[in-house]
Amino acid sequence: MGTTKSKFISTSSQTESSLEIPEVTFDDFQILRAIGKGSFGKVCIVQKKDSRKMYAMKYMSKALCIEKDAFQNVQKEIELLAKLEHPFIVNLWFTFQVIN
Repeated sequence: MGTTKSKFISTSSQTESSLEIPEVTFDDFQILRAIGKGSFGKVCIVQKKDSRKMYAMKYMSKALCIEKDAFQNVQKEIELLAKLEHPFIVNLWFTFQVIN
């Protein structure tokens, strides 16, 4: 699927973790089912293969985001979700991208 860049988001410190965290890739997850679709991609229920924990994964076309001039909005969404911790807001655990 190509190489990836990833970040682990630490919810305890509300910042990117400086710990040595193994790189997370798309291949570390098993897609179980789609739960939503938007202008730039989909949201699916996934299971992390090593821990068997369930997550919602939002994945988008980077090219489409850039084409529709929405890339900065996506970056801001990532920054905002990485800082938030609230029981009624989705937590951000990982970010990564496939580099073609």
